[in-house]
Amino acid sequence: MVFSASPLAPGSVITVLGPIPYQELGITDTHNHVWIDLVPGADPSAPVLNQFDSILCELEDFKTRGGGSILDCQPEGCGRNGLQLRELASRSGVNLIACTGFHRKKYYPADHRMFTIRAQKVFDFINSEFEQGLYETLENENPVKAGFIKIALENTWAECPMAAIEGAAMAALHKKCVIQIHTEKGALAEKAILYFTEIGVQPSQIVMCHMDKRPDTGLHKELARLGILLEYDTFYRPKYKPEDNLWPLIDFMVRNQLSSNVALATDMAEKELYRHIGGGAGLSSLPGEIRTRLLSKGYPNKDIEMMLGGNIARRLAGIP
Repeated sequence: MVFSASPLAPGSVITVLGPIPYQELGITDTHNHVWIDLVPGADPSAPVLNQFDSILCELEDFKTRGGGSILDCQPEGCGRNGLQLRELASRSGVNLIACTGFHRKKYYPADHRMFTIRAQKVFDFINSEFEQGLYETLENENPVKAGFIKIALENTWAECPMAAIEGAAMAALHKKCVIQIHTEKGALAEKAILYFTEIGVQPSQIVMCHMDKRPDTGLHKELARLGILLEYDTFYRPKYKPEDNLWPLIDFMVRNQLSSNVALATDMAEKELYRHIGGGAGLSSLPGEIRTRLLSKGYPNKDIEMMLGGNIARRLAGIP
């Protein structure tokens, strides 16, 4: 996989501190939000996570409990801050991987350029964040580079920003990189997968986010067999009934030998979910109590290792 003019060693993953071998990622939270600046003009409900010392404590806890890496899913323009991510990674020892792309429209000012420019311009921008560096870090002596693409679907296909989606698809095809696709409770998953694969994006590049909010085992089985990576993250969201939906879904995937298509995460965009900010479960819950429960269920260690980082690590490194 190539992210710059100079080819990287096979199996490298781009973190905010530079490339590392994919084997060094360790336990990995596939979908989270480590830093979110306040965005003037965005929806008032847009989350903000900018308490540096508390976030650093969270990352240190994550590291202490055995965590290795986190994919930060906040793209440019809706609160991403690559310089803060780099400082947090440097001080905590956690591998942070930044994204390029776009989030839901409500998280931006109404006139944000990502939703007004043509697909080619979207492609150019995303590609530049891989090759030159994240937009907000370009004036820094060592710009931070993106490690994957994250985009977001709206409630209906008609509401989705099609030029932005097309540009992101072109970039994913060009870079042969991972693209995480936010779904609204799993909606539009089939349509999005068809769209991207018809353009030429490989199923092994695609991560469908929040799919445990749509716990249709037949659908998950078919998408896994296609080669899609399914991301589950509602462990600490009671309204989605994780005991009735998420945990039985994991059981189903492991029993059916589909764990190689599952990636676990905690998606803690809201400050209430952070232990040092809002008294929630905190980032350390993935390598901590979630891993402990997976072990208590008697799953093979290989399945646990794949779901807790092995699957996303290989795909970030371009290994199907």
